[in-house]
Amino acid sequence: MTALQPIVAIIPARMGSKRVCGKNRLRIGERTLLERTMDAVAQSGVIERTILSTDDMQLISAAEQYPDMECDARPVELAADQTSSADVLRYLIQKLGLETCTIILLQLTSPFRTGADISALLERMAENNVESGVSVTRWRTPPSPPFGTTETRTRLGSEQTTKGSEQTDLRDRSWAINGAVYIFKATKLLREGALYDPQSAIHIMEPWRSIDIDYEDDVKIAEAIARHYNL
Repeated sequence: MTALQPIVAIIPARMGSKRVCGKNRLRIGERTLLERTMDAVAQSGVIERTILSTDDMQLISAAEQYPDMECDARPVELAADQTSSADVLRYLIQKLGLETCTIILLQLTSPFRTGADISALLERMAENNVESGVSVTRWRTPPSPPFGTTETRTRLGSEQTTKGSEQTDLRDRSWAINGAVYIFKATKLLREGALYDPQSAIHIMEPWRSIDIDYEDDVKIAEAIARHYNL
């Protein structure tokens, strides 16, 4: 794989949420989701530029404490429920001239992702000589289609069907994408319209660190985890 630099982090954060009001502005434990994400950016030691893409003016105001962060006010047409991450990323890449960059997508709703997760996934991409990578977590019974059924594989693989299975072998675990870290070359997204593919490298995270805040119960669980681990 050719050099990964320059490396740019993009933080997408739409204001509207049907299930958790203002979820991107939440505080988990002693820190906001924005603070936790920016800590991970700093800890990674590899990110040269950070861009917040949002239609939430309160979040833009909160971002003022980070002088190196760029804020891009998302247009109305890219703030709808049906807008995909790929749509937003394609818009930003073309608007800001990021075509030669490696993009790291960091959703605010993954509070326990760390800089080590980011740098580890970059390393897996280099080792496998691929253009993209995703963070995953182990599930015995995955909530989304599993992408593999062995602990020894290093790439994402194709979606696997579990239909017809009468029992689960507890010695065998599958993984599911946890949404914490996506890394890809901008040229790949522009060429293929996808953030990952069966050849994408993977970085496996523990289930408790893989929580993605999407429901009210997720907020309660995340707060309990933060208290338990003093995070």
